[in-house]
Amino acid sequence: MAIRRVILIFVCLAFALAPRVDAGTLEEDFPTLGTVRWGPFRARPYFMIKNVGYDSNVFLEDGTPTSDFTSTGEAGLRLFSLFGQRGVIQMEEIFDYVWYQDNDDLNHFNNAFQGKGAYYMRRGRAFAELRLLSVEDRPSSEIDYQTRRTERSFGTGWEFVWPHSSLRFRLGQDHFGYDPGSEEGQNIPEALNREEKRVTITGSKRILPKTDFLLEWEGRRIDFTEPAGEPSDSRSRRISTGFNFDPSAFIRGSVKVGWQDLEPDNDLFTGYAGMVGDAILVYRFSGHTALEMRGLRQTGFTTAVNNIYYLETGYGATLTQALGDRVAGEVGISRGEVDFPRSTLAFDSEHHELVSGHRVDDIRSYFVGASYRYSALSRLGLRLGVWERSSTFDFLNRHRFTAQMIYAYNF
Repeated sequence: MAIRRVILIFVCLAFALAPRVDAGTLEEDFPTLGTVRWGPFRARPYFMIKNVGYDSNVFLEDGTPTSDFTSTGEAGLRLFSLFGQRGVIQMEEIFDYVWYQDNDDLNHFNNAFQGKGAYYMRRGRAFAELRLLSVEDRPSSEIDYQTRRTERSFGTGWEFVWPHSSLRFRLGQDHFGYDPGSEEGQNIPEALNREEKRVTITGSKRILPKTDFLLEWEGRRIDFTEPAGEPSDSRSRRISTGFNFDPSAFIRGSVKVGWQDLEPDNDLFTGYAGMVGDAILVYRFSGHTALEMRGLRQTGFTTAVNNIYYLETGYGATLTQALGDRVAGEVGISRGEVDFPRSTLAFDSEHHELVSGHRVDDIRSYFVGASYRYSALSRLGLRLGVWERSSTFDFLNRHRFTAQMIYAYNF
């Protein structure tokens, strides 16, 4: 760890000693193209109808699953206001309603709000960020119940900007809350409700005309807010390096690989020390063909008995092919593994018994789709998909088929 700290300090000094010039301007970071003027604000509203179609396993059940037709209507508004050449305030609100034809007790609203402000100075900018989220998650790979998740996130810091490099310091605090809405998931809040405090230092250096080198260090303190979850209190440190590719390059996106130490306060629990990372890269073969490649390796907090975290590893790819001036097709695949490091317990509802053992889930998904672009502001799409989970606990094996349409319009 001492060696990694020395390397981090050395690189930060290299960024800091670069020639200093004016920081990025408001016009570069907050372009007005495509926005409309509403009094002192520049705004961009949009409307979307998505996930219109069929779900073969609404509750992610084993045996005879429940199917239904569902649809989601979503409206969003992003607006910002500039204060001379120095300051800016931006707000974005996303509001949607999820509807089920037969299981109307599942109908619900979701809401997401993001706000940020920045003040630009000669050698950088000060910033503050706020995020509020309330969303009802559908059953997924780790939680097999429909739960409402709330998040409150606040961060502030300073970013230095030079011609070909930047250095960013951020302090943040995040709150995560879960409401299971059913007796089956009563242990979810106790296992996952928490507060996280974090410090992040990110450096970026332009090494090629369209490629930036990244170095990032992050420290977190995790305190669980429910008494039953307090033994899981932990701290985490991560150092990562990688590259960020300009959107105008033939390869665009980013890739980061690093090392994470997750240390529980309680020595009776197992921590994690190992590689982590994520990548999303899009390679454009031509103006008509693009290949997106994805990779992931990360830890996440879990409800599994005797475990604080799970380790998720995955990869995937999506090939998009233009079939005409307005029509495009796509095909994709994703594979992943969720590993719970310590022996855990799970309830076998078929045999009405608790089963113990090492749980490892293999997640697979496949999809094919097509879209039609009416104009630069609107598009219509259709996607057919299959999601499967195979677990070392056979009674947790699941399968889902979906057929979904989406219609989006930007004003």
